[in-house]
Amino acid sequence: MDTTFQATFTAADILAQLDDYAEKFQFPMLDNGYVYLADSRLSAYGDRERWILLIEVIGYNYRAGGHSGIENCLYFFGNCLPFEPGVQNFNFLSVTDDCEDGDTFDPEKRDTLHPKAVSMLLNGETIPVSHDPAYYSARGVELEKAPAIRIWEFLRAVIVDHREGFLALEEEIRDRIPKDLPLVLRLDEWHHNDLAGEEKPSSTETFQLIAQMLETGDPAYYQPTKAANNHWKNWPDGGTL
Repeated sequence: MDTTFQATFTAADILAQLDDYAEKFQFPMLDNGYVYLADSRLSAYGDRERWILLIEVIGYNYRAGGHSGIENCLYFFGNCLPFEPGVQNFNFLSVTDDCEDGDTFDPEKRDTLHPKAVSMLLNGETIPVSHDPAYYSARGVELEKAPAIRIWEFLRAVIVDHREGFLALEEEIRDRIPKDLPLVLRLDEWHHNDLAGEEKPSSTETFQLIAQMLETGDPAYYQPTKAANNHWKNWPDGGTL
């Protein structure tokens, strides 16, 4: 069955909104100087009259510190949101906490895993904490000041095994957007614009293709040629201010 259509909005409308919020620094900057990037996900929702783009950015904000610094920031854009697009305080998700075994992070050494931590809570479930350098190396994380383990190093490693626990649950997303709006695309990897380098979303293939896809309702429009770059290793300036 052909489900394509001609929407009441245009791809140009979508890209104009993304550019507008990028100019306001309300669009994901994967090398945000205050946040060590750990992971990200993109979801697009749409029908003939409505569209929403959600970009989740999971990282460690060292200004908040500890569990408060581990956050999933939900960036929403669209024409049917019940709130202003961009970043809103109520769209930050915090999913980790100490468990009864003790402190996860060292209260005396800021931004460091507690040397005696053995577990922590992720969405209320207990998960193990590792201090083995081989555990981190196997997940692509090299410890800068071993044996100390920085919180962002821990986050980047543990998210490999427990990614779903850090991402927004579909019900959490649906609490913020129309429940009947179809999900049309979800990406774990894509080519993201370099906002710090003044690259606009509208000049980026990823968002051009997604905008065309939403306008036509045809997922086949999303056929990227640019290599994905949203992995944290591609944004080394994140968290370095």
